[in-house]
Amino acid sequence: MRLDRAPVTVLLLLAAVAAVQMLHYYPQLPERLAVHFAASGEADGWSSKGEFMVLFGAMEAFFVLFGLGLALTLGRIPVALINVRNKNYWFSPERREESLEFLKNQILWIETATLGFFVAIAQIIFMENLGDVPPRLSGDFWYVLVAFVAAVLWFALRIILRFLRTPERPQV
Repeated sequence: MRLDRAPVTVLLLLAAVAAVQMLHYYPQLPERLAVHFAASGEADGWSSKGEFMVLFGAMEAFFVLFGLGLALTLGRIPVALINVRNKNYWFSPERREESLEFLKNQILWIETATLGFFVAIAQIIFMENLGDVPPRLSGDFWYVLVAFVAAVLWFALRIILRFLRTPERPQV
């Protein structure tokens, strides 16, 4: 079973960006970081930079490993555990490989979007903590959040629409 190189490549590039980002900013950051912000934008949660780096690094590594691991093992998961419309049609022996390949690639793109979201959030947190004024969440957060939600919805919609249709039910 083949994986599309594009999401794997982007996922691994984002993992490298995350590692470089952390190595670059760690020595520049204050010992105490604002890591959570209220709806007003005011910092209301703090962490040591070491704790933040370990937690964020672990979360980013988890998304890379989970995405790749799920994509590589999806073919071994019983079809009964895969929840899509028209499962009997799409996972019949003649369509199983193509359906699994499609699902794997969409999952990898969702994982890539999630890792990109975390890299962008880390960048916002780093920039807010490097300023001379008290940290305050910038409006960039909302752009990043909207882009992430739109990306996940796009890939979820692709999955839904793909498995919604059958020869008896033409594509919507």
